[in-house]
Amino acid sequence: MANGRNLVINADGYGFTPGVNEGILRTFEAGIVTSTSCTPNFGHLNKAGEVQRQFPEVSFGIHFNLNVGKPCAPLEKVSSLVGAEGRFFGPALGSKLIKGEVKVEEIEIELAAQAAVLADQGVKISHWDGHQNKHLWPVYFEAASRVAKKFGIPGVRSHRRQLFSNSGPVQKPVLLSYYLRNPKRIITHLGGRFRTAQAERKGFVAADRLITPGYADDSHKSLGSFWYTLADTLPPGISEVYCHPGFPDDLLRSNSQYVDQREDEVRVLIDPRLMDHYKNLKINLVSFWDLYKARGR
Repeated sequence: MANGRNLVINADGYGFTPGVNEGILRTFEAGIVTSTSCTPNFGHLNKAGEVQRQFPEVSFGIHFNLNVGKPCAPLEKVSSLVGAEGRFFGPALGSKLIKGEVKVEEIEIELAAQAAVLADQGVKISHWDGHQNKHLWPVYFEAASRVAKKFGIPGVRSHRRQLFSNSGPVQKPVLLSYYLRNPKRIITHLGGRFRTAQAERKGFVAADRLITPGYADDSHKSLGSFWYTLADTLPPGISEVYCHPGFPDDLLRSNSQYVDQREDEVRVLIDPRLMDHYKNLKINLVSFWDLYKARGR
């Protein structure tokens, strides 16, 4: 495994909505998705522990969420995290974190409540990440790290982004041109690398890189061309890529802007020709548990 080309394909959001669950389960059955991150605060985990036992080759992590829906903890214990209707602040979360309007201890209370909900389902939690990557904010990251340690969660999503295009890894001249046009991305992408290194210093395990399309061109995870190009050009080592398969439903439409493309992702990912392509190229589709074994953990 260490000398080969290995890929963790992680489906974000199991437990988000029934339609998302159905789409993710279809990708498990196809064998292409080897990991998922569970969203505990929408009440749709649907005996996730039993699902994990049904698919033992799939790692089940936690998708910490402080920006969509309602908290798992009692409202009186996390009042700085919610508005008048008892719901998270959505896009306003970032500015509230910057202004210090969210209490750090309440972040930790809520994240612990989310982890407890998942653990109580009988899930052995493999890794952690965050909805819309909000966990990269410093106070959020530190609180999530403490909770993950408390619950014995060994791994974390890598944010060592490797930008991909329709032709494979983005080459340096194109990469330089992109960052010159989008200087704010330099800060966020370097920040992600810093957070990954910080997590590793805390003892968490992460993949070598996070495969990320769509920045340099119109490549996208809802397109089959991306997944075939990824297989053709995947670097050696252990890479991670996340996706969002699912079937649209009313709950999804009311809580996400990324809706119809999820069904496209399902269609692309469950196509048996894609799985055959990965097998023919000897791409090892691995879970976070395989990653830990490779790292001697």
